[in-house]
Amino acid sequence: MEDLVIGVLGGGQLGRMLVEAASRLNIQVAVLDAEGAPAKQINLVASDKHITGSFAKAADVEALAANSDVLTYEIEHVDTEILEKLSAQQQYVKGTKWNRIQPSWQTVRTIQDKFTQKQHLARFSIATARSIAVDASRGAEAVKEIAEQLHYPLMLKSRTQAYDGRGNFPIKSAGDIEAGIEALAGRPLYAEQWANFTIELAVMVIKTAQEAAKPDGADDEWWKSSTLAYPAVETVHEDSICKLVYAPARQVPRAKREEAQDLARRAVATFAGTGVFGVEMFLLADGTLVVNEIAPRPHNSGHYTIEACQMSQYEAQVRVVRPDLASTIVNGSTEMVVPAALMLNILGGAQADSHLLVVKAALSVPGAKVHLYGKGPGRPGRKMGHITIVGSSMSEVERKMHPLIQLVDAVRAERSKPTATAETTLAAAAALQLKNPTPPPAPVVAVVMGSDTDLATLKPGLQFLEEMEIPFLVTITSAHRTPQLMLDFGKAAAGRGIKAIIAAAGGAAHLPGMMAAVTSVPVIGCPVKASSLDGLDSLLSIVQMPRGIPVATVSIGNSTNAALLAARIVGTSEARVQAWVERHLQRMAEENLAKAARLEAGGWRDYQRVESWNK
Repeated sequence: MEDLVIGVLGGGQLGRMLVEAASRLNIQVAVLDAEGAPAKQINLVASDKHITGSFAKAADVEALAANSDVLTYEIEHVDTEILEKLSAQQQYVKGTKWNRIQPSWQTVRTIQDKFTQKQHLARFSIATARSIAVDASRGAEAVKEIAEQLHYPLMLKSRTQAYDGRGNFPIKSAGDIEAGIEALAGRPLYAEQWANFTIELAVMVIKTAQEAAKPDGADDEWWKSSTLAYPAVETVHEDSICKLVYAPARQVPRAKREEAQDLARRAVATFAGTGVFGVEMFLLADGTLVVNEIAPRPHNSGHYTIEACQMSQYEAQVRVVRPDLASTIVNGSTEMVVPAALMLNILGGAQADSHLLVVKAALSVPGAKVHLYGKGPGRPGRKMGHITIVGSSMSEVERKMHPLIQLVDAVRAERSKPTATAETTLAAAAALQLKNPTPPPAPVVAVVMGSDTDLATLKPGLQFLEEMEIPFLVTITSAHRTPQLMLDFGKAAAGRGIKAIIAAAGGAAHLPGMMAAVTSVPVIGCPVKASSLDGLDSLLSIVQMPRGIPVATVSIGNSTNAALLAARIVGTSEARVQAWVERHLQRMAEENLAKAARLEAGGWRDYQRVESWNK
C-alpha cells in the first residue's frame, strides 16, 4: 500500500497544495493538466507519471488512470463518462474493496449540474433556496412564469460549468430577463429564489466512509460516523470571487456555527465516496441556514487550514482517498490550533507583476504566510496566490492584514486603468490607508460597574490595564436599573472576543453574579466599599455564589488585583501579556529583596520605608 499513486484530475493551485501535503508523507501524485501546470512544477518525484492533456478529454483521463492506483479531483468539471467506464473496468484498488475513484464519479456527476445537486439535497431534506429549471425552448417566457412563483428579485444560474460567480445573473425585474438569457446563452439554466442573507459561511467536510446516506432516513445518524467538519468560516466575496475568509466566522454565535457544521456534514453524507468537500451556505436574515452549493474537492475557503488546523484540507484529501490512510483521520483532526485565522486572496492586476506588490508588503508583516501558485504573469482578476495570518484573536489578525487589504483594493481599483503603474498602485493604497486607517485593537477585557460612583474604585485597575497595554472597554450597566442591557452585554461578550470581565458593585452587588450567569467568559468581582458595612456586604454577596456559577472575587476595593487576574487570564492565550505578568512578579521579588538588604545593612532604627511601585 505504501507505493499507491494518487492520480489527480487537474493541476492548478489546489493540486499544487495537495502535492505539497503529499510530499511530506512520501506519497506520489500523478497530475493530469497542461505542461508546466502549478502542481507539476513542484512534483519532480512523480514526473514520469504525469500526463500532459485535459481532464475533460477521455483519452487523457485513461492515460492518468493507467499511471495511478487511486483517482481524485482538483476540479469537478471533468468527463464523468470516462470515469464511469474506468470504474466498470476496474472498480477497486487491487487487492482491496476500496473504490479506485474517490469521491465516486456519480457524486461528481450529480454535483456538476447545480440544479440536479439541489434536487439531490432536497431528497434528503437539506435546506436550499427554492430552484426551478428553465425550459430552454421557451427562454424568457419560461423565466417570467417562474418569477410568478419565486417573485423578484431572483438569480438566473447556469446549471453547468459555473464557478467563482461565472454563470450567475441577478434578475431584479422583468426588464432584466432578456439580458440574463443573453449573458448565459448556450447553457442549461435554472432560476433560484433570492437568498436574503446576512453572511456567507463555508464549512470544509471530510467524508471518511465510501457509502452514502439513504434518502429514506433509515439511519439518521449516519452523517455523524462518516464525516468530520472543519470550523464554520465567514467568506467575503468581491466581483463574485472569494476575497477574505475569517476563521472562525465573526459575530456568529458558537451554537449557530455548530449548526452550520452539522448541516454541512448531513449534506456531504448523502454523496458516495470519500474525499474533502467544500460546502458554501447562507445565513439568512431570519437566522436560518441554507446550503448554496457543494464542491467535491478542496476549496478556496479552506486554504486557512494549512496554518490554522491540526490537519490541512490538502493532507486530508491525500489521506482520505487511500484505503490504508482513510481510517487514520480521527476526531480532533479538523480542530484549529490557534484562536483566529484570516485568509486574503491575491488577484492579478493591471501589470503582469502587480500582485507581487502585495507579496512584497506581506513579507514585512510578522506571521504572514504567503502562498504563490506558480501561474506566471498575472492577469486582471486571476487568482495568483493567497496570504494567511493566524493569531491569538480576530482583532490581532485583522489589524495585521488591514494594510494588505488596502493594497489588494488598490490593485483592483487600478487594474482597469491603461496608465496604471506600480507607483500609482502604491499611491492608491496609501490613500486608502489614510482614509481607512488600521482599527485599534479590539478590547479583550470588559470593565463594568453598576454606578458611576464605582469608577473611583476601578481607576487603579484601569491604570494597570493601560500600563500592560491590554485593550479594554469600560461601561455602566446596572443589575437593577438596566437589567436587560446587562444580560445582553453578558451574552454577547464571548462573541465580541472578550476574555475576562471585571465587574464592580457595592451593596447588594448583584452585577458580577448576574453577568456570570449568562456568559462563558470568566467574571472577576470587585467589591466596592459602600456607605455602610465597609464593603463587607458587597464582598459576601459576590463571593457567596451558588454552585455552578463561579465568580472570582478580589478583596474589597482591590481593582489592582482584579486587573492582574484579568491579565493572567488573557495571558493564557497572549504571550506578550503573560510575559508582562512574569516581569511584574520578578519586579516585586527584586523590590522585596532590595528592602530586605537595606533593612539588614542599616538596621531597623535607621530604615526608611520606600513606597512600593504599586502604591
